[in-house]
Amino acid sequence: MKKGDDTKIKILDKGFELASKLGLECLSIGTLATATDMSKSGLFGHFHSKENLQLNVMEHAGEIFNQDVIAPALKAPAGIPRIRKIMENWIHWTKELSGGCIFVAAAAEYSDRPGLVRDFILEQQKSWIDCLGRIAGSAVRVGDFRADTNCDLFAFELYSLILGFFLYHSSLDYPGAGDLMSQSFERLINSYKP
Repeated sequence: MKKGDDTKIKILDKGFELASKLGLECLSIGTLATATDMSKSGLFGHFHSKENLQLNVMEHAGEIFNQDVIAPALKAPAGIPRIRKIMENWIHWTKELSGGCIFVAAAAEYSDRPGLVRDFILEQQKSWIDCLGRIAGSAVRVGDFRADTNCDLFAFELYSLILGFFLYHSSLDYPGAGDLMSQSFERLINSYKP
C-alpha cells in the first residue's frame, strides 16, 4: 500500500467515525479537516467535493461491514449456523461503533433527498437485504428452513429485527435490548423450521 493510500484510509476511518456520531450530512471537508488536523485544501485534493467525500465514506463503511460481518458469516455452514453468525457479527459490529449505525442513520437522513449519495445508500441497503434473502435460500436448500419459505419475507423480518435492535440499543439505550433481540431472533428462526 502506498503512503497516499494509507493516508486516505485513515481519513476515511475518521470520516466513518464522525458520520456515525453526527450523521452523514454533518460530514464535510471542513469538519473532517478539523478532526484530522489536515488542511481543507489537502482533503479537497482527495475528494474534490462534499458529495464525493460522503460517497467515499459510505463505500469505506460498506467495505468494513462486509469484511467484519458478511465475509466471516459466509464461512459458517449454510443454513441456520450462517444466519446465526451474521446476526452475531452484526450485533457485535453495532456495539463496537462509537456512534449509531451509519447505514441506518444515512438511509433515514437521505430517504427523501435525490442524488448520488441517496442512490448509493439505497443500492447498498438493497444489496444487503438481497444477501439476507440468499442466505435464507441456503437454509431452505440444506433443510433448515421449510421448502415453502418466502425468503424475501425472512429478509424483511430479520432486517426489521436488526433495525429494532439499533433503535433500542443506540437511541433508547434500553438495558435489555440484547435479550429482546435474542428472544425475537430465536422466535423468528423457529417459525421457519420444518
